Amino acid sequence: MQEITPSLAGYTDDVLFGDVWRRPELSPRDRSLVTLSVLIGTGKTAQLSGHLGRGLGNGITPTEVAGMVTQLAFYTGWPNAVSALGVIEEVFADRKIDASALRPVAGMPAALPASDATRAASVRKDLAAVAPKFAELTNDVVFGNLWRRTDLSPRDRSLVTIAALAAGGDGEQLRFHIGLGLENGLTEAEVGEALTHLAFYAGWPKASAAIGTARQVFTKRDDAALVQASPEIQVVPPGQSPATGPASYFTGSAAVTSPFKGTGDARLGGGTVTFQPGAHTNWHTHPLGQLLIVTAGQAWVQAQGEAVRAVKPGDTVWIKPGVKHWHGATRTSGMTHVAVSEAENGESVTWLEPVADDQYNGPA
Repeated sequence: MQEITPSLAGYTDDVLFGDVWRRPELSPRDRSLVTLSVLIGTGKTAQLSGHLGRGLGNGITPTEVAGMVTQLAFYTGWPNAVSALGVIEEVFADRKIDASALRPVAGMPAALPASDATRAASVRKDLAAVAPKFAELTNDVVFGNLWRRTDLSPRDRSLVTIAALAAGGDGEQLRFHIGLGLENGLTEAEVGEALTHLAFYAGWPKASAAIGTARQVFTKRDDAALVQASPEIQVVPPGQSPATGPASYFTGSAAVTSPFKGTGDARLGGGTVTFQPGAHTNWHTHPLGQLLIVTAGQAWVQAQGEAVRAVKPGDTVWIKPGVKHWHGATRTSGMTHVAVSEAENGESVTWLEPVADDQYNGPA
C-alpha cells in the first residue's frame, strides 16, 4: 500500500487506525463487530482474517463469531456466510480454538422486546397473503428462534444486523432494525458512531444513506416523546440522553440511558444501564437500597461477604439499604438493567473502590 498508493496508506494509518478505531464513543469490541459484519455480509473475505484476529483480541468470543455468521446468513444470504467459514476455520485453527467452544449456548432463550407482537402482526398482515411460508418463517424462525439465541446478546445481534443492512443499502429494513436496536440497549450515540465507522468498510455513500435513515428514526422517537410527555405522567423512551459510565465509578464500557427522576416530594430516580462484557460498577452503597431489573444479557451481582450471584433477564434484584455491593456484566456476555433507588438528603449512592480483578468472577 505504501509503495503503490502512499496517500491511501496515510489515510489508513492516520485517520482509520490512528483516529477512528481509537474513538471512545464505541468500544473496540463493538468496532470489530461492525467491521466483521460488513466484511462477512458483503463477501469481502480477503480482509476477514486480519480483522477476525483483531476482533478476538478485542473480546469477541468464538461462540459469538459463530452466532454472528448465523445471523448474517439470514440477513445477507447463505453464500456470504458460508464463504466466510473457510477463513474463520483457518483463523481458529491457527489460534488452536477447540471446536467444543462453538457448541450452542445453554440456557433460557432471550426475551423479545414488548413491541414484537406488533411486528409479528404486521408481518402476517403485509406478507402472508402473498408469501405465507415467508411470513411463517419470519415470525417462527427468524424472530421466534434466531433472535432468541443466546450466542449473541440482543444488543449485539442488533448491532450486527444494523451494520450488515447499512452496508447492503437496505434502507427500509434498516429503519426498523435501528428502532429495534434502541429497544435492545443500543444508544443513539452508539448507532451514529457505528455508522461512522462503517463508512471506511462499506463506503461513504452507504454510510451517508444509513445516517439519514437513523436521523429519521431518532426524530420520530423524539416527536413521540414530546407527544407522550405531560405534567402528570413522564414517558421516557429507551435510549434517551445517553451518557458514558464514568471511569471513576465503572470498570469497562458502560452506558447510562433514559434517566428518570421523581417530581414533587418523590425521591425515586434511576436509569437504564448497558454493560459490555467484562464491565461492572465499583463497590458502592445506597442509603435507601436499590432495585435492579435485568432486561437483557447475563449479569453478576455481589454483596460484600457473600458469594457472587448470577442474574438473568426478567430477574429483579433488591439490595438492602447501606449494603456494600457491585453489579455488572459477566466476562463473556453484555447486560442491560434498569436501576432504581431513592435519595436521602439529596444523595442516592456512595461510590467506593473498584472491584479487584480476583473478586470479579462468576458463581463457584
